[in-house]
Amino acid sequence: MTAPAQPAAKDEVAGFGWVGSLWRGMAPLLRPHRGQLVLIGLLMAVELGLQLGQRKAFGTLVDDALLKSDGGLVVLILVLLLVAAVVSGASALMHEYLQARLCASVPGEVRARLFDHTQRLPLSRLRTSAHGDLITRITSDAGSVEPALWSLGYVATAACGAVIALGLLLWSDWRLALVGIALLPLALIGPRYLTPLAARESYAAKTAVGGLATHLQENLANQIVLRVFGLGTVAARRFDVHNQRIITASLRYNVFSYFSHRVPWIAIELIDLVVLALGCWMVVRGDMTPGGLIAFYLLFSSLATHTYSLTAAMPGLIGASAGMRRISELLGMQAETQAAQAVQAVQAVASAPARTDAAAAVAAGGAPRAGRLQGPPSMRFEQVSFRYATAAEGSAAGTPAADAATDPAPAAPSDQLSEASFEVAAGGMTAFVGSSGSGKSTALQLLLGLQRPRAGRVLVDGVDLAGIDLQDYWSGVSAVFQDSLLFNTTIAENIRAGRMDASDAQVAAAAHAAGIGAWIDTLPDGYETVVAGDTCSGGQRQRIAIARALVREPLLLVLDEPTSALDPATGRAVMQTLLDVSGGRTSVLVTHQLRDAARADRVVVFDRARVVEAGTHAELLALGGVYAGLWAQQEQRSTPD
Repeated sequence: MTAPAQPAAKDEVAGFGWVGSLWRGMAPLLRPHRGQLVLIGLLMAVELGLQLGQRKAFGTLVDDALLKSDGGLVVLILVLLLVAAVVSGASALMHEYLQARLCASVPGEVRARLFDHTQRLPLSRLRTSAHGDLITRITSDAGSVEPALWSLGYVATAACGAVIALGLLLWSDWRLALVGIALLPLALIGPRYLTPLAARESYAAKTAVGGLATHLQENLANQIVLRVFGLGTVAARRFDVHNQRIITASLRYNVFSYFSHRVPWIAIELIDLVVLALGCWMVVRGDMTPGGLIAFYLLFSSLATHTYSLTAAMPGLIGASAGMRRISELLGMQAETQAAQAVQAVQAVASAPARTDAAAAVAAGGAPRAGRLQGPPSMRFEQVSFRYATAAEGSAAGTPAADAATDPAPAAPSDQLSEASFEVAAGGMTAFVGSSGSGKSTALQLLLGLQRPRAGRVLVDGVDLAGIDLQDYWSGVSAVFQDSLLFNTTIAENIRAGRMDASDAQVAAAAHAAGIGAWIDTLPDGYETVVAGDTCSGGQRQRIAIARALVREPLLLVLDEPTSALDPATGRAVMQTLLDVSGGRTSVLVTHQLRDAARADRVVVFDRARVVEAGTHAELLALGGVYAGLWAQQEQRSTPD
């Protein structure tokens, strides 16, 4: 089930709090474009200044030229108005072009930043997040930046025009100008109360769209289950719930946002009429000339129009503010994770005084040391404990890890690994075995640096992995996973994904080492054959994945349930290939198949989040413990009745 739409934060429904959300989201995006923004502002000021200057000139045209029948002055003023119109139009075209370029480039930068950010999020965050919602944030919410930039352009134009018009009005007749200025705030009463409501509903609508995207993704990915189990009606009912949630929020948003700029227009028309009536009365009294009234009315109309433009831009900005909130929420995920890792690192230093200088430097905020492997590494877990953090544990994250050392009780249910200590010998194969949920996959993630222990240390050639640059470390690591997904591209590019600079000869060598080269040679297009996950058999997919791992020439090879999805005959053939290519490398095999584990140099046995046994196959059978029991069960199942 997808999570329901969350209510808007408190600042979104109080006053103009949505403006703060919009600014906090937009300011970092616009900062690199400061020069372009300044140029746009200057061109905008030239355009508006000349346009309003033309309106001001109408007073001189009427009073000093037309009413006095001064033809020469009429011609001069008209020529100046023409020049002003040409320059103003040129400035408008230039700043509109610059704004269009900005509106095209900034959303692309946002999408790239969000995509890069999701690639660096912790796996635990990605696995628990609604993928459809994440995709919506990168596509739809990032797309809201473009209309936001256009709306901000309209707001800047309106604000600049209002300031210039206000100055010219005060110059023309300060008394009538003050009356108009005193009345104009009445036009903002509607937006004051309606735009916060629209902001709340806009956020709810966007969140609901993200929920629907997640539901659709789950629906399409599980069509076989839905059809076989007859869940079509249930799926349709859940779709209707999500869809109705969007309809309701969108309707409320549309009503509030449209009213927020329709109400000001009605108020402005009434204010306009009041100012015109007062101006006519002043002309009758002789306090203002007819030309002065015309110029003043044109300027005040411009001020009113710009004021209305400010309110008319609100719906676009409200929608954008919701998008900015969702973008900021996604970008904020990593900052929270980094902070948590910093706390864990400091705690680990406190509980392990013998930790390496490099790891201590990282815990103190320093840079990690280079970690490129120089040869097949040896690895050691020292009292390693790990659990996935939950929201309820947020305030409890500071509990000293050292307390666990004095508590001999079994691991808590929330622990995925507790006080694990074992070694992985350099150049040999070590197998991790145990029942589902025993902690072996968690240990593998810790070994790969994909997670950080909450207590204890993972050492690589005697150096704490917490203090090593992971990009350097991963350059010597390769893996074959249970689900070997292929990219929708050629076989060569699928293999080359393991090493982007690999030559054709290296790709072919890796394919033959993985036992897939002969099959590829029989294809009409050979290595240029386009494949995807569903165009190859399970064994072929797995062998392409093995080739992808081998082309990397890894010093550490990780094998995570590499044969569990294959039929027995194919699984045995693939396993033999893996054993053949693992020579001279440090290899770690995670498997439920104890016959595969028996061929490893050393077996580490996990049970209930703890390491309970370690040794060779023969030693563990002789021990008569957990491993021996699992072996007996599997042998019994494999023996025909």
